Amino acid sequence: MQPPHEKVPLGALVSVIHRTHHIIIDERMKRYGLSSGQLFTLIHLAHQQGITQETLARRFHVDKGTVARAVRRLEDTGYIRRTTDPDDRRAVRIFLTEKGEEIVPEIVRIDQEWEEEVCAGLTDEEQKMVRTLLRAIAHNSLSLILENEYAQQRNKTS
Repeated sequence: MQPPHEKVPLGALVSVIHRTHHIIIDERMKRYGLSSGQLFTLIHLAHQQGITQETLARRFHVDKGTVARAVRRLEDTGYIRRTTDPDDRRAVRIFLTEKGEEIVPEIVRIDQEWEEEVCAGLTDEEQKMVRTLLRAIAHNSLSLILENEYAQQRNKTS
């Protein structure tokens, strides 16, 4: 018989990691007027300026309203600017401001610091294995969402 801690479902373990990540990142980013919910938007913009809010919502698998609120807060605090796409007046493109570009290395450092702390005690090989396994699980999980969305679209057109 397995000990009780080994029976914890994978989803519960991921949930604990996700929630505690947000709690710690929120605390560490508070001094910049930022929260954990804005972390990935800023990091994503550092790699792809000019993305639309709709594209962000699809990539993060969240509703458009959630992205709109996060983007509005980032704009209000001066980290990003929004511009209407001249080719599609309905689309809003997002860019980091100078202030936003300056903060990205700091928030990346904060997130890396968290990662080092939660991986403390694991060897380099174990850390590589954790990343490999989590990437595979994330890929499979995203595939399930995409399959479900595809099935829903198919059912709507039937």
